[in-house]
Amino acid sequence: MGYRILVVDDQVSFCNHILTILENEGYEVMVAHDSSQAVNRLSAHSFDILLTDMNLPGLNGLELFLIASKIDPHISGVIMTAYGTISSAVNSIKQGVTDYIQKPFEPEALLMAIEKTIRERRMLQEIRSLRKEVSQRYAFGNIIGKNHKMQIIYDMIQKVAPTDARVFITGETGVGKELVAKAIHFNSPRKNRPFVGINCGALSETLLEAELFGYEQGAFTGATRTKIGKFEYAQGGTIFLDEVGDISPRMQVQLLRVLQEKKFERVGGNQSIDLDVKVISATNQDIHAKINQGEYRVELFYRLNVVPIHIPSLRERIEDISLLVQHFIPILNKNFNRNIKAITARAMAQLMQHTWPGNVRELENVLERAFVTTEGDTIDVIHFSRTTNGATAEGSPYSVNIDIPFKVARSMVEKRFEKAYVSESLKRCEGNVTKTAHVTGINTRTLWRKIKEYELDIDRFRSQNPPQPIVRL
Repeated sequence: MGYRILVVDDQVSFCNHILTILENEGYEVMVAHDSSQAVNRLSAHSFDILLTDMNLPGLNGLELFLIASKIDPHISGVIMTAYGTISSAVNSIKQGVTDYIQKPFEPEALLMAIEKTIRERRMLQEIRSLRKEVSQRYAFGNIIGKNHKMQIIYDMIQKVAPTDARVFITGETGVGKELVAKAIHFNSPRKNRPFVGINCGALSETLLEAELFGYEQGAFTGATRTKIGKFEYAQGGTIFLDEVGDISPRMQVQLLRVLQEKKFERVGGNQSIDLDVKVISATNQDIHAKINQGEYRVELFYRLNVVPIHIPSLRERIEDISLLVQHFIPILNKNFNRNIKAITARAMAQLMQHTWPGNVRELENVLERAFVTTEGDTIDVIHFSRTTNGATAEGSPYSVNIDIPFKVARSMVEKRFEKAYVSESLKRCEGNVTKTAHVTGINTRTLWRKIKEYELDIDRFRSQNPPQPIVRL
């Protein structure tokens, strides 16, 4: 089983009896006959469980457990106690001891106490692992990007996380607004309290009201019981109001009142509930345009927009694509049970030249597709969806990113134009390369090179592609 137990009892024969019982069950066991000897054992060896008598020469069992906890904070304790000292055993439980058993006891009672303690240890280890995973996952350093705009976001997260200031996150769909919200929460003093998110744009006005504030039994037809709302669930923690730019005028008024008064009532209720939450909101809408058009209350915007954070689109930080690829590869290897080790320069160039209307979320989706279609351990070809939100996956060949050097931007625009031009010409000529060369005036050899370079009609021409240099990850 691998679990190590230290048994402490001043009765040598009893101690050896317990030793035999536990070893027969596969546990690794050491014994000690007084507190001094036990402390020496604890200092020299690692144990999962301390099984000790309450009455010992020198320190009692609880005092010994407290010392053991200082040596190893994760050690579990089981107290053996004689009749008449149950109250002290109960007090031990309050001090962190897992269980106690009353002497004399049957071997089955001892084994049940040990098994219960092991189950609790496993549960606590899982909780610690989950907390560590959450802490690492949402540490702001794991929001990938070396672009100067991303560096500003890191700095802002670090500044706003320790405060209760309201944060207003803007950016296109797929840039990672919820990830930034969670990074703020899990780096804040509220990190051990709930993080509750709700997509305000996905719900009707009536449903959103019920989800945010909850409702009392009988508040409306079908309300057969009292329901706790998101605000109430988030008490002491953080509520994330995603797509807050899509809420109706009436909900804007209600949300404004909640933010002003820091109180709310359930639907159909009269009792005010004090609100103690950090509010983070996000939208992909142009809120200023909606305010100018009278569709959004400016006073609500000011309440929400205390600390603004704008997340740039992926096409505004092309230099971050290689970092994101390196970030996603090991994650996808684990998820897909693959061992992808590299990506060719050609595939990376495809990623760099794409306009990414779906941003980081689309990049992850594209890489998932590559994991499904790649046969070896190297990604050589990237397959994009033909359309995204009704537009071509490549976007406009004239879209320009002014945050990268002029020569790089010009080259990217030229390549997009070339690909679009050759693709449309081939389509018009029904895939006849000789006819396409004649119509366009492009030298046939040059046209073939462009077809290979841009992976046009990939199923027919893939075998003619030249070997590509590999980008090791």
